[in-house]
Amino acid sequence: MRDFEPNLPQPQLNGASRIYAVFGDPVAQVQTPRMINPLFASHGHDIHAVPFRVTPAQFEAAWQVFAALDNVVGIGVTVPHKIAAARRCALLTDAARAVGAVNCIKRRPDGSMHGALFDGVGFVEGLGAHRVRLENARVLMIGAGGAGRAIAHALAREGIRSLAVLDPDAEATRFTVEMVNGSCGFQLASAPAKAQLSEVDVLINASPVGVKPGLTLPIDLAELDQAMLVADIACLDRETGLLEAARKRGCAISDGNAMLKAQIELIAGFAAGFEPGEPVRQAEQNATPRS
Repeated sequence: MRDFEPNLPQPQLNGASRIYAVFGDPVAQVQTPRMINPLFASHGHDIHAVPFRVTPAQFEAAWQVFAALDNVVGIGVTVPHKIAAARRCALLTDAARAVGAVNCIKRRPDGSMHGALFDGVGFVEGLGAHRVRLENARVLMIGAGGAGRAIAHALAREGIRSLAVLDPDAEATRFTVEMVNGSCGFQLASAPAKAQLSEVDVLINASPVGVKPGLTLPIDLAELDQAMLVADIACLDRETGLLEAARKRGCAISDGNAMLKAQIELIAGFAAGFEPGEPVRQAEQNATPRS
């Protein structure tokens, strides 16, 4: 993957510019525009990622508006819209279909939406040298929303020993456990009533805890062990309480920026019109955007 280049000059907006909208609630912590706009610019794509705070109550109306605008190349979605967005896509990539969630949507010329999901590959590749620690690991994941499902789907292919899933939404938890077990053909995932950190090698927070006030993790942070790998994808613009505690305990850690950096070129490529899984490439002069 290319080094991130945050200081590249940006092309000025003009009448031919296209928009990649980013929906979230909250959205202030989202790093996609900061990271993806230099990629678009350095490859000659006059595309600009712009964040929009869209609440669940506003989502349907916002989706219809942006899907109708032909200078919108697509929509990026974060918490809490990844599952709702997948249901509104006319076409889904294989990973998005299996997980039932998307994080990047490309608007096709007829206004229909093609949804893709890069969170899973982003998470495991974002672990870098720590990825080897997934082999035969006992994993506890908090959060069974769109990102959590994507991570679970990817973890099932990384040789883990077990996956325990905790989420207050019983239906989301059931879906995630059944998806994982169905994909691997045996009982790899489970939904315990509570988790003992003494039986965990890798701890993942894939929930909004840490960015939404009033939410707490269903674990005792005092039980963190320095031998653990602790990942918190909610950690983007500031350190969360979980990663602060893990760092002080001496755990190996990974945050949401690592996950995003590992998938940002795939997101940029898909939004710019390339096939799912293709990184962004140089724009062809006067090229017609691909569907």
